[in-house]
Amino acid sequence: MIVLSITSTKGGVGKTTLASALAVRAARESRRVAVVDLDPLASLAAWWKRRPRVKPDDPPTIFTGADTASDAVDALERDGWDWVFIDTPPAFVATIEDAIANATLVLIPLRPSSLDLIASEDAVMMSREASKPYLCIINDAEPKWKTTHSAKDYLLAANVPVAEQIIAHRAAYLGAMTSGRTGPETEKDGKCNEEIGQLWDEIKKTVAKGKAKEKRRG
Repeated sequence: MIVLSITSTKGGVGKTTLASALAVRAARESRRVAVVDLDPLASLAAWWKRRPRVKPDDPPTIFTGADTASDAVDALERDGWDWVFIDTPPAFVATIEDAIANATLVLIPLRPSSLDLIASEDAVMMSREASKPYLCIINDAEPKWKTTHSAKDYLLAANVPVAEQIIAHRAAYLGAMTSGRTGPETEKDGKCNEEIGQLWDEIKKTVAKGKAKEKRRG
């Protein structure tokens, strides 16, 4: 089972929007995809409730009844799920640390601003301390802006892994959330689908590399 924990100690970085888009993308390859909402605001759970389905069990599936990532992962692993996406709240350090400890890969979304770069350091340090692989994702940004490339260069200079694919600021991502869908499902030009598809491929390659490295150690 692969667990992807989407974390940041800062709010407004697009964790829920990114988690939902990636979970729906994963569900194109597997029906055993679960999402876990640990944020008290429950935005991901609310999105899932609004989601239109052909069948009641259409993936991704929301997992409820767990207050921690540890409890959710234990239950889902016993039930044989393939992919688990954990959406975490900002500022709840204990919750974030537990989600990181139970992750196969930690995803750290951030916008290209000084505040976001500073805030990302917390999740990076937690991931390093837990010896967990992690990947920063520049999210809800304008790919052509100088600040976007400066943010990426800053992270790379600090030996922080950054996804090659930038997720752009697009109305389709935000508008889709209100109807329980994702940007790739509602857009007309295919750009969201291309972005999320490229990012998903990067994530799978990063997971595979992490597993190979772990296997060599073992």
